Amino acid sequence: MQTTSAERHESNDLEQRDVRALTECMTVLPLGGDMYSVTTQSGSEYRVDALEGRCTCPDKQYNLEDGELCKHERRVRFATGQWAIPAWVDADEVDAQLGQHVEGTPKVAVTDGGVTLAEFGADDRDDDRPEDCDCDELSGNFPCWPCVRDGRRSLPE
Repeated sequence: MQTTSAERHESNDLEQRDVRALTECMTVLPLGGDMYSVTTQSGSEYRVDALEGRCTCPDKQYNLEDGELCKHERRVRFATGQWAIPAWVDADEVDAQLGQHVEGTPKVAVTDGGVTLAEFGADDRDDDRPEDCDCDELSGNFPCWPCVRDGRRSLPE
């Protein structure tokens, strides 16, 4: 029996295209509605229609069966929070730019079956810091209260 892309996404094994979508340097820019521009680390730019499941990349055009998603479509889904990043994924391997330019926020699946806002690269994003943030003045990995309150960072365990 052949599994669908959605079924493979739900399993514990990430597809190679999922791995590439999470780890390769890509920039996702919203174009309006469900349209996105995805620029890869090589400088190639592709248009993704997240609603219709289309991408202008050669992989989507020539290699994938109907319904299968290329790495650019997957990147958009992870970046916007439409798909949760599995909790067991090594955060150090995930591209720090994931979700940086889109309204949605990447989410990480947690062991209880829910999701939490991703912390992948969150410390590098100055644009979403609360005005009263003073994390830089605190020592170690301890966040300031405004960042904890706003969900930008969590307290260490």
